[in-house]
Amino acid sequence: MPDKKDYTNGLPDPSELKAELLKKYPRKVAKKRANSMVINSPEEKKEILANVRTVPGIITQRGCTYAGCKGVVLGPTRDIINLVHGPIGCSFYAWLTRRNQTRALDGDPNFITYAFSTDMQDENIVFGGEKKLKEAIREAFENFHPTSIGIFSTCPVGLIGDDVHSVARDMKAELGINIFGFSCEGYRGVSQSAGHHIANNGIFKHVVGNDDRERTGKYQVNLLGEYNIGGDAFEIEALFEEIGVTLISTYSGNSTVESFAYSHTADLKHGNVSPFHQLHCRNDGREIRHSMV
Repeated sequence: MPDKKDYTNGLPDPSELKAELLKKYPRKVAKKRANSMVINSPEEKKEILANVRTVPGIITQRGCTYAGCKGVVLGPTRDIINLVHGPIGCSFYAWLTRRNQTRALDGDPNFITYAFSTDMQDENIVFGGEKKLKEAIREAFENFHPTSIGIFSTCPVGLIGDDVHSVARDMKAELGINIFGFSCEGYRGVSQSAGHHIANNGIFKHVVGNDDRERTGKYQVNLLGEYNIGGDAFEIEALFEEIGVTLISTYSGNSTVESFAYSHTADLKHGNVSPFHQLHCRNDGREIRHSMV
């Protein structure tokens, strides 16, 4: 057993420990990190600097913008290939870490169990990775034949300036499927919340409204904010079915891009009350009605 330290004369000066920790960082980074390490003092009122953007390359205890976009919102969607443009570590970080579950019918695609990445190397950082991204999209299409591919930018992509949106447009024209990109580099926000906004805006821009299918059932609704962590959505779906409500799509637990495409057809009525909805507009000016529960 190690000898216990004697604190009878008080605790040691924590400033020495703080200085030792900061020595591990480069000078500029240490200056920023110093504001996030506060020595408690009853005589001084100090605040920890925390609500700031993530510094690329510095690990944090909170999810980044990329994690919110790819891991949280699109992660539970089974029929889209979520292709991460960046080092393999970013893709591995967002792969099945949230315990999202899904139920695909026999013969239906389910890509959740795969981790797709361009696996950027030093050479791609120096000379650009757009060519490698196009090759990865072609390879994914040839092997899996998806109807949709989403491209997710990580920190290095934003720093070197790869244009994932231009690549998406080129590959969409070449392959004839829906391909779109997300500028969700980890440092774009102070937490993963920014990624939620980027993902949802991208879905409304590129997916919602693409399929005007006919009504199914008397009541049609969308469920927002359920990600089927551990199978929660399965129980909710069963309850909707029991009370006679048609659940068109869930954003985004146990979800499909196919259901997102016609989620604008939902309505929520109770007696003679008019449908309760939000209005969203696509880039082409079309109004989208999005009902909520």
